[in-house]
Amino acid sequence: MLLLSFISLMDRSILGILSPVMLRDLHLTAGQYGTALMVFSICYMVANPVWGLLMDRVGLFVAIGLAVALWSLASGAHALLSGFVGLCVARGLLGFGEGAAFPAGLKTVTETLPEERRSFGLGLAYSGGSLGALLTPIVIVPLAERWGWRAAFWMSAVVGFAWIVGWWLLRASGLYRARRVEAAPVAARIGTGRSRWNRDLFATAAIYGLGAAPLAFGLNWAAVYLTRVLHQPTAVLGHWLWIPPAGWEAGYLFWGRIADRRRKRALEAGAQPRSPLGLFGGFAAGSLVLGLISAVAGRPQAVAITMAIFFLVMFFSGGYVVIALAHGATTQTAENTGLLAGFSIAGWSLTTGLLMWVVGRMFDRAEYAASFALVAALPVAGVVVWRFLSAPATATELARVAKV
Repeated sequence: MLLLSFISLMDRSILGILSPVMLRDLHLTAGQYGTALMVFSICYMVANPVWGLLMDRVGLFVAIGLAVALWSLASGAHALLSGFVGLCVARGLLGFGEGAAFPAGLKTVTETLPEERRSFGLGLAYSGGSLGALLTPIVIVPLAERWGWRAAFWMSAVVGFAWIVGWWLLRASGLYRARRVEAAPVAARIGTGRSRWNRDLFATAAIYGLGAAPLAFGLNWAAVYLTRVLHQPTAVLGHWLWIPPAGWEAGYLFWGRIADRRRKRALEAGAQPRSPLGLFGGFAAGSLVLGLISAVAGRPQAVAITMAIFFLVMFFSGGYVVIALAHGATTQTAENTGLLAGFSIAGWSLTTGLLMWVVGRMFDRAEYAASFALVAALPVAGVVVWRFLSAPATATELARVAKV
């Protein structure tokens, strides 16, 4: 799953990294680029719950194999682009296929790990994504400089099909051991008989979608900002663009470990796991620093300061992802985890799809300060919506927990 999320983010990051060159060669505006990103997000939004439900119904192995084949073909198709329409079609197919990646990670974690190890396990499975976004600039920029940007997309397709071979070898080996007979988490047991579409499902989608929105902004617009505003040449982008995903990677692993320790202490004490509201509020406060980026544009070391701010904000965004899904899984039945991941990531896709479209037009008008302020405000809104939607435990539910 770590390798799967690595390939997924590598494939979607290539466009963001090479966007300055591709926009020039294909004669596209930032607004058209933002529209193509929105198409990806809409297809990704639709696909996540579809793949999640499919995994819950027919199993993980077949569903994810089909998804990776689809998105690898779509990634390779980027090498054939000649204009705006082709870019939108290729991004849409890529988004639909990649909608399976993160539901597969949560599904694997809940099938193979006990509750007190799932947050870090989820962080590890998903950290391949941040690792892919971190390493891709280092590899792709020199490759594109030597063989052209189209070669980068051919390479990504080959890597995807190689993963499918390894996936089926894993199945044939019998090494995958699903803990299907394990009881559901204590908090999930109180939800037995709940509707699939419950308040906690929507609360998790809201905090994931709004709280982690800065991830998409950092991946897709950092390169454009560096070249247009900070006047960095394309050849040196690889020296800088690994920094924001490094914060994302650190956030997954650090906050995953913190969440597991909190949950383990609660389970040992026989109490319910603590609410993550305090953590979510801290993440939102830290993300507000994103609004300061435009203020440092004319200062010495502006590039280094900008990248440090992106690192910090994506560190907090990684925490939103891990803790939102890990906590959300404790509020759902075991049979609903695929839908939980798919629906939550669909919420993120809806948010970021609209955000990318808006930011593209703001960048065309050079409204950089306003775009940073908008993105910085979204995690705050996410905490408010999550607090409103989260279903409090009733006295009957608490009694059932005590009885268990």
